[in-house]
Amino acid sequence: MSPAVVVDTHTHATTMLPRFAAAAYHSVLRGRPPDVGLAEVPEGGVDAIVAKAVGDPIVTRWHLRSPFQAVQNQLSAIIDEAERSGARVVRTAADVRAAAADDVLAVILGLEGADCIGTDLGLLSQLAGDGLRVIVPVHLGDNQIGTTCLPWQKYVGPLPVRRQEIGLTAFGVEVVRAMNELGIVIDGSHADEPTLFGMVKHSSAPVICSHAGAQAVSSFERYLSDDAIQAVAGTDGVIGLWPYFMRGNGTPTLDAVAAHARHIADLVGAQHVCLGTDMNGVPGLAEGYRSEKDVPLIAKRLSMAGFSDTEVDGIMGENFLRVLEAVVG
Repeated sequence: MSPAVVVDTHTHATTMLPRFAAAAYHSVLRGRPPDVGLAEVPEGGVDAIVAKAVGDPIVTRWHLRSPFQAVQNQLSAIIDEAERSGARVVRTAADVRAAAADDVLAVILGLEGADCIGTDLGLLSQLAGDGLRVIVPVHLGDNQIGTTCLPWQKYVGPLPVRRQEIGLTAFGVEVVRAMNELGIVIDGSHADEPTLFGMVKHSSAPVICSHAGAQAVSSFERYLSDDAIQAVAGTDGVIGLWPYFMRGNGTPTLDAVAAHARHIADLVGAQHVCLGTDMNGVPGLAEGYRSEKDVPLIAKRLSMAGFSDTEVDGIMGENFLRVLEAVVG
């Protein structure tokens, strides 16, 4: 039997923002976690990552290009860094396993925020042709596809939040069906509950939430209700453990991360849990977890929380590979 593969289902490269914008971001958030380059990822025993460009205006406007070109620039930078670091850009679960067998980091291309496609499904098809295999349709703002659970405006004060009816739009339904046809994993992270339920209803393939948690464990808007957890599991999807913590929101410790895993597993089964660290994408992390090099500490906490070796292997990567194989082939 082949050894279990460790997969981080939600990461970002250090090239997400242009240098001038990244420098400004770093100066504002001086205590943020250090950037992690792709060459460092294997030091944490991670065999594969989903490296996501960001396609909503929070990032794309800084590239001073069209939103779609901004995403293409980010993807090109990910591919270039992968080549320089000796990693391999892959598309399928079989590709991931082959890279792991060769002791090479596998990089699956993804996108967080599909704002960049506008209402052009041809651009979605182009992304699929370029190798994208995971997309978060809705990120930090409502868009043409649906509505978000935590609009960016809530971080900066009493600004208008809603300008459209909540839930998956008619175009969003088309996007879900097109993603199914194109072999792209639908990642419902950040979507509000009506939008997520719409994705589940209209998808013929598993839906995931790559970086999330359980509201029953901690009442954070980004976490999922038990109904939402059951809906995602009902598609044979997975929900990612997310070691984010900032200003009282998220998982303050790795024990808290394990508590989310335990609740989800008790509710729908450990086969519906995965790992999504948000590497290079968050301003704060759980105590004791500082970078991708600490991924083994999450596995250790899961074992301490009573998960069997097989269950831990599933959470750390095998469960997501099951989804990837079902969606992509």
